Amino acid sequence: MPESEWWEILLIIPGLVFGGYLVLWSIPAVFILAILALNDITRIEFIDQQLEKDVKKLHSNLDYQLSYKIVNRFTLYCFSYPLIRHRQTTNSWKFRAFMWYNFLGFWSLILSGIIVYLARLSGVID
Repeated sequence: MPESEWWEILLIIPGLVFGGYLVLWSIPAVFILAILALNDITRIEFIDQQLEKDVKKLHSNLDYQLSYKIVNRFTLYCFSYPLIRHRQTTNSWKFRAFMWYNFLGFWSLILSGIIVYLARLSGVID
């Protein structure tokens, strides 16, 4: 087996894993973000209380309730969840599973893009 086939396998397998998870995550993620941004503000306030460093400073003015700021803040929470999860005070397994689900989804979006770029660069994908 030529050496170039090993590089193809090393790109294809993670690409399939991250790409498959991305497909499974993306449809529920649209609904999750819509519910957070357009529904009752108590959901994002709970997430803020669990993961934000300074909640009082964040909630001091009313622009934290704007839908694009809610989505942006939630996305940042998801990207950095393993680094900020020590701040959470709840022991709810549902909240932890929800955040890990979204953490893996957002990072699979980034990593699948990087893998596709590397596959095109190396000639695996034409």
